Amino acid sequence: MSGGSILPELKVYAKGAKAFFADDELAWVQAELKDKSVDEAAGTVTMTFTRLTPKPIKDESVDDEAPEQYRFEATFNELVKKTKVLPPLCNPPILEGIDDLTNLSHLNEPAVLHNLQVRYSMHNIYTYSGIVLVALNPFARVPLYSQDTLEAYAGRMRGELEPHLFAISEDAFQGMVRDKRNQTIIVSGESGAGKTMSAKYIMRYFASAHEDGSALRAKGTNDGSAISRVEEQILATNPVLESFGNAKTTRNDNSSRFGKFLEIRFNERHAIEAAFIRTYLLERSRLVYQPTSERNYHVFYQLLAAVPQDQRERLGLEGCTWQSFAYTSQGGNGEITGVDDAVEFRTTSEALRVIGFSDEQQAQINALLASLLHVGNIEVQGTSERVGASIAEDDAACARVVALLGIDGVLFRKWLTKKQIVTRSEKIVSNMTRAQSLVVRDSVAKFIYAHLFDFIVRTINGSLTGGDISGSPASFIGVLDIYGFEHFEHNSFEQFCINYANEKLQQNFNRHVFKLEQEEYQREQLANWTFVDFQDNQPCIDLIEGKLGVLALLDEESRLQQGSDRTFAEKLYKQFAAPGRVDPKTPAAFFRKPRFGADAFTIRHYAHDVSYEADGFIEKNKDTVPDEIQNVLRASTDSLLAAVLAPATEPDTQANGSQQQPSVGRISVRAARKPTLGAVFKHSLVSLMETIEATESHYIRCIKPNEAKQAWQWDAQMVLAQLRACGVLETIRISCAGYPSRLPIPDFIHRYRVLLPASSDNLSLMTPASSVADYRQLAERILNAAFSEQDRFQVGLTKVFFRAGMLALIEKQRVERLNSAATSIQRLVRGFQERTRFLRMRRAALRLQTLLRSVQAKRQLRRLRDTRAALLVQALVRGHLARQEHQTMRQSVVRIQALARGALARQMFTELRRNHAATVIQTRIRAFMALRKHKRTVFLVRWMQKRVRANINKRRLLAQLEEQRSAAHLKDVTYKLEGKLLELTRQLDESQNHVMQITEKLRLAQDEVRQVHKAQENTIARATRELTQRVGQLERAKQQADQRCVELTEQMASTKAELDQAHKDASGEREEHQKARDELNRKLAELEAELEASRAQLADAKAQHQQQILVMQQQHTQQQMQNSNELTSSIKRNDAAAANRWRAAAGFSATGYDVNDSVGSPPMSRANAAQQLQVPQTAPVASSVAARHLAAGMAQQQQQPSAVQALQHRRPHSIDQPSGSDALRGIESPVSSKRSTIGGDEGRTLAKMLSSLGGFGSTGPAQHTSVGSTAIAEEPEAEQDEPLVILHNEDEVRDMLEHEDALVAEVLNELIGDLQVPLPNLDAEYSPPDLLFPAHLIGLCVIKMFQYNLARRIDRLLMSTIARVQKKTAAFESDYTSAFWLSNVFELLSIIKTSMTEHQSSTYEYADSERAMNDGMQYLESLLSDIYFGWIKDLQKRFVKLIIPGVVESEALPGFTASDSGFFNRLMGAGPRESTVKIENVLSFFNHIWRTMEFYYVDQAIMRQIMSELLCNIGVTAFNNIIMRRNFCSWKRGMQIQYNLTRIEEWCKTHAVSDATRNLDRLLQLVKLLQLQKSSEQDIDIMFEVCDLLNPAQIKKLLSIYAVSDYENPIIGPVMNEVTKRAAPSEKVDKILLDTNDLNDQVLYLTARKVPAIETYIPPEFRMPRIRALVDSQTDMAYDDEEDEGDEDGMVDEYDEYGQEQVPPYPMDHQGF
Repeated sequence: MSGGSILPELKVYAKGAKAFFADDELAWVQAELKDKSVDEAAGTVTMTFTRLTPKPIKDESVDDEAPEQYRFEATFNELVKKTKVLPPLCNPPILEGIDDLTNLSHLNEPAVLHNLQVRYSMHNIYTYSGIVLVALNPFARVPLYSQDTLEAYAGRMRGELEPHLFAISEDAFQGMVRDKRNQTIIVSGESGAGKTMSAKYIMRYFASAHEDGSALRAKGTNDGSAISRVEEQILATNPVLESFGNAKTTRNDNSSRFGKFLEIRFNERHAIEAAFIRTYLLERSRLVYQPTSERNYHVFYQLLAAVPQDQRERLGLEGCTWQSFAYTSQGGNGEITGVDDAVEFRTTSEALRVIGFSDEQQAQINALLASLLHVGNIEVQGTSERVGASIAEDDAACARVVALLGIDGVLFRKWLTKKQIVTRSEKIVSNMTRAQSLVVRDSVAKFIYAHLFDFIVRTINGSLTGGDISGSPASFIGVLDIYGFEHFEHNSFEQFCINYANEKLQQNFNRHVFKLEQEEYQREQLANWTFVDFQDNQPCIDLIEGKLGVLALLDEESRLQQGSDRTFAEKLYKQFAAPGRVDPKTPAAFFRKPRFGADAFTIRHYAHDVSYEADGFIEKNKDTVPDEIQNVLRASTDSLLAAVLAPATEPDTQANGSQQQPSVGRISVRAARKPTLGAVFKHSLVSLMETIEATESHYIRCIKPNEAKQAWQWDAQMVLAQLRACGVLETIRISCAGYPSRLPIPDFIHRYRVLLPASSDNLSLMTPASSVADYRQLAERILNAAFSEQDRFQVGLTKVFFRAGMLALIEKQRVERLNSAATSIQRLVRGFQERTRFLRMRRAALRLQTLLRSVQAKRQLRRLRDTRAALLVQALVRGHLARQEHQTMRQSVVRIQALARGALARQMFTELRRNHAATVIQTRIRAFMALRKHKRTVFLVRWMQKRVRANINKRRLLAQLEEQRSAAHLKDVTYKLEGKLLELTRQLDESQNHVMQITEKLRLAQDEVRQVHKAQENTIARATRELTQRVGQLERAKQQADQRCVELTEQMASTKAELDQAHKDASGEREEHQKARDELNRKLAELEAELEASRAQLADAKAQHQQQILVMQQQHTQQQMQNSNELTSSIKRNDAAAANRWRAAAGFSATGYDVNDSVGSPPMSRANAAQQLQVPQTAPVASSVAARHLAAGMAQQQQQPSAVQALQHRRPHSIDQPSGSDALRGIESPVSSKRSTIGGDEGRTLAKMLSSLGGFGSTGPAQHTSVGSTAIAEEPEAEQDEPLVILHNEDEVRDMLEHEDALVAEVLNELIGDLQVPLPNLDAEYSPPDLLFPAHLIGLCVIKMFQYNLARRIDRLLMSTIARVQKKTAAFESDYTSAFWLSNVFELLSIIKTSMTEHQSSTYEYADSERAMNDGMQYLESLLSDIYFGWIKDLQKRFVKLIIPGVVESEALPGFTASDSGFFNRLMGAGPRESTVKIENVLSFFNHIWRTMEFYYVDQAIMRQIMSELLCNIGVTAFNNIIMRRNFCSWKRGMQIQYNLTRIEEWCKTHAVSDATRNLDRLLQLVKLLQLQKSSEQDIDIMFEVCDLLNPAQIKKLLSIYAVSDYENPIIGPVMNEVTKRAAPSEKVDKILLDTNDLNDQVLYLTARKVPAIETYIPPEFRMPRIRALVDSQTDMAYDDEEDEGDEDGMVDEYDEYGQEQVPPYPMDHQGF
């Protein structure tokens, strides 16, 4: 044999390599290779190792200075033939503590044991081994099962987080949902390994992790507690079954003495709907016998400790303890440290109540249990076999049993001591010996208890399934809590059955693993692979259950009358222990006859050889009770005992061996044979295996680390034995037979491409555009460069597969290549540094020489220069001193002259200025006094004229309005203009081209009216002149002829009468013309309105078919709006103007807007109004209020076409722009768009100005009626559905607020229900009034109701508003809707709070209104909280998907690519995929939310709190994911995360929310911990000092899963021990995961801002006539009240000393706040 084929394996054994060697005490120890000698010629190898693992210290006097040596010698042939095996190699430090054993590069028994020990020392109790989860019992409380941890694993894939039984549970659940296949979780292990607790937590996971209320609706019920009731019952089964089926053993304080298969059933929606339990092989013998230091079942000790006092005397337990009964005192220990049986009894009782046992049934169960205790105390007498056994008549225990069971005492005592043999013709009764009688007594107890256990399980199943036990579920997940392999010093029938079950499970496990390996190879399409067949244990199973196996022979012997344990053993020897050589594949090869012992036999199980003692096999297998005893028991009067012994209705429900007995009334020798316990167990086991094979299996192997049950103590030998027994090493052996190590191709290339020689072909394959085939080709090139043998690896479709140990070999080559490259780099760098240092020193020497020579030359030059300079300086100094003296004298003379002349000139100038100032003051004072007197006189005269004319015009206007109401007058005018109306209508219908003709006719008609007006004026003037001339003639005649005085007086009286008559006729004629003109103007306005309505309808019809064109026109006309001056009330404004108006800064009115921006049309002066109207009128009428209103109305009507065009050019206020007639109605509204505020003196001044300009709520005289009535002016026919509402006084306002339901309807429909939220638009800018008008208008209505003390109306308005807003925001469809209503609700709350703060109520009459306002504020706060938290939940639901990929996985920092996520941590998954979510996506989400809140003017405090919630979500989610995932715990990943968090902090700083970043402090410290040094104990102090916000448990958890990078040492030894020591004191209270931010428990704390004034801006496209009327009434009534106060107090007081008008304050009844 040449050495070439063996040398590759020996290459790994280089000097310094570490290997394992067997040890009697520690199982395996590590040793380091010190010397290696390979003789290729002789074909031998010799290696010397030095032990590294320290020996346990037992004797301090022993000197252990000399380390132990291990020597290995072998020939190449021995190594090839496997007669000698090379020492197993240790894995590299990077794999120390890896969470999956199958990913070890050297996969062998000692490596597995060592890795488990490392993880256990780091307090990591869970480790994967392929499909198996290895669970090590810590014997201490560990913080791994909290609700936060449970939720962290929900929805996660297996391998994504640290190993955990929750991950197995989630994997099973997802498999059921994804693959539509039932699942089974098999939990196995020896007693004390933690099987029961593991199964309990698994059930808790399924009951808590995937709660789905939709399952309730699937059942057709609305009861929200139905499913939770099932889950509660599932969890309640644990304490019940533990009490009745668990007991204290030497290995475990809570050992499960039966097997359990819990079938958790799910409906079609994958919600738990029911459950079903099957039990296997209850250990009945424990009831009557317990070994030393063990206990009976827990329920008996609980009963004795805590049974109610009122039941003790009836149960015969008065003053009794566990020592009082034989069945509970045999072990000599009735207590468990740390367990209170009284508390456990109450827990069991509560669990029984949850399951469905009433208090009466529980009392009956207690009586039954007490009777079993008394059965053990029955004294059986009998000294010899001839006399027979007997029971005394006065036996107290027997009497108590009879009383409690309700049976016949005579028959019971009889058949306990006698037996009956039935023959064909007679019955023979004979006496039993005392030993036989005791066996019968114990059999009765076991019989009753087994049936009681089965009855409880049946009841549990009936409760869990709702009575439908036979129904098949849609899907289920089974949890099998089965006993592990048992091997004691004395093994009996129970151990035989247990090991038989484990043989079956192990066979299923081996086949499952083998099948998965085959499927993996076939899926990857590996070529030329052969699988070494695994060792099947089918012969051992055939030995047990074969046709002539152990069970068959046992059943045969049990049916024989004279059958015994000895004859059973002899049959086994004869069948399987025949002399001669045995085929190793036959059942006989697994059977051995011991050297000593006539009734023992040994079976070679897969885990260990077990010797069984045949003594007791026959009796335990029969497990029968005499029929006579059964008849006595079934005749009991106790209802519970009758139910317990009743036949089970469902088949295969239990497998404990309690069989149904034949009918009592029939006596037959050939009665049906009862199946034996072994046969029943075999049948149930076959059924179980069929169930498991029909489902997808998941395996959890529980390991007990030490026998003493000490916390965190490691017994290597014991653990190794359990690993062999549970099949973990068998899994590894099967994997090693093929390709145990595998890597995704991208990961393999990323890590090992350094082994590939640099060439153009190889570089071309590594380009980003490479295909999958190119990657596979590149991987093959790397492998060919690393290995010379092709059978060492295989390249699949997505993975690279390695033989055992090859991954370590290629890793060694990579390290050598990197070390070589590092050495070359160091050589070059050091050479460069030395060369650079030499050149730097050379340049420095030359520079020093140059500097020295230069200094010497400079010194010589300086001496020569100084000498010459001294001479020159002396000459210059002397000349300078002489000139200075001359200049000083000259300057002194000039200064004296200047001072003297200046003093004289200043004196003269002062006198002249004084005289001039006195003259100017006198002039200005005299002029000011004269001007003030003149202005005051002029102002008083004008004010008197204005008031007189106003009163005259009011009276005339009222009279005119009364006349216009005359039906006859209207009828006449209608007849006169009917023809013209028909003519105009016909012309309008003909064509749109006639519009210009109609306009021309309108102009001609106006000219005609103007001519008539001029003619009337000429007639009146001519008549006046004639009268004047006539009066002059009369006066001259009077002077000439006094004698004719009487005649002239009479003539003058008659002439005066004629003059009065002429004046009267002229006045009547003028009034008729005025009426005709008004009617004509009204008709013309109606015609024009109809014309515009027709145009609008045409535009509406066109817009319905061209919606997209309309949008484009809106965008196009945006720019035209900037140049249009026809409609000055545009919503679009610049930011500065909006901000100034909103803040009501100084220099503006209280509204914050100037006059031009407050009306819907440009203001007109009186001259412009008169010029546009041009109607005949007298001088007094020209300045009347009616004329101003009429002029404003005509101007508005004339400007309607341009207003419609302006509306089309302005940006839409909502999403859906009103079209057609709706838009026209918005323009034709009598009240133009205006913005004003209620409150403040400047606001009333502005109201006056608007009223005087005619643009504040009036369109013509027809709108005014008599005081005290609400006038509704009818509009054109197109507007009949929206009448105009006008309020003239406070009574009308109060009446509308108190009785008008239409006002509330307008608020609910227009302002809330039908309101479309405006969307952000780059082409339009919104101010606060544009977006907060709903809050201000609703606030105005509420405040006015409060002023009028309308408490009920306040309640109705606020409650309706809150309900409508809540309905509007319930769905949280968009961020815009949520932000809009969040801002408006907060604004409304602020308005109401500001009003209540400034309101000073001195009477009790406002108590109801104040109560209504306070209630409304509370409901508004609740609504604000609902919107806030609902929006936050919606944001978090969307944002949580960005946190992990955007903050944790995003690798935005160049040069620090964290490859740990794809190497050794995702070997079972796909290749590395770069996350599509980056940190920029997170920042974009922040920008979107922030800009949305800014656009809708959300309060700054709310904005900061929302960002704080999102940052808190980042901190908690990222923290919990990092601390639960090993691939995130590396220093490179820490660098990336810190960079991403820095980006977030910068964003917060730029948006003034830096305070919110405190929510990231723990996350930042965790990331900092990843980057700190962790190699020494000094580093521990630094870690705890820097990470002061992290508790010790979190630091310990993070270090335990830290993924070491290249050239980092694993964190084990003193460092981890010190961290564990520091975490120990507070580990029970410290939480590893951060608490999630539960918004349901939070309260929103906000301070409402003070609102200075209410904005009453109403967008023009909104109708709302009543709200508009309410807004108009506030300003109008304020003006009217001011006039009334002026009339009462006098006009002189309204002006100050400078003649300026004083504006009185707002009356309290009309103020907003």
